[in-house]
Amino acid sequence: IFGPSAAARLIKNSISTFAKPNQTKKNYLPPISLKKETITEVKRFAGTNITVQKVVAPTPGAPTTTTGKGTEKEDTTATKKKGIDHVLDQLNGPAKLTTVAKTSSDWDTFKEKEGVEEELEKKAKGKDAYLVKKDFLDRVDQRQFEHERAARDKARAARGK
Repeated sequence: IFGPSAAARLIKNSISTFAKPNQTKKNYLPPISLKKETITEVKRFAGTNITVQKVVAPTPGAPTTTTGKGTEKEDTTATKKKGIDHVLDQLNGPAKLTTVAKTSSDWDTFKEKEGVEEELEKKAKGKDAYLVKKDFLDRVDQRQFEHERAARDKARAARGK
């Protein structure tokens, strides 16, 4: 719904609101935890099994194990299924991975390995970023439309008298 700049502003405002010490205790809410979980899944891509790691927000009530890097979600789907469902899952093997998902995973791994995530985020929020320019042009277009509509409304009001 929101663009990246609007979302960043909302998060920044919400964090600064929580950090104010002058608030009374009944209105104070603790800051939102920004911890992430790493989920490791085995998928099938082009005839080979591939390990894919995803970083997601933690879900309440999900069993987790803590490692040196972060938290990893345990695979509870295999332990929950019994009988014929378990046998069918073993026959089917790991879920298939689409080309888009594989490419996305490879890109995330590359960014992590090369350490360019911060640089990319900085460029994305910079003055010359595509989304920043697009947001600006959308705001200008909306404002111009409002001015034109006001002029049309004035002309209609003048004709009606």
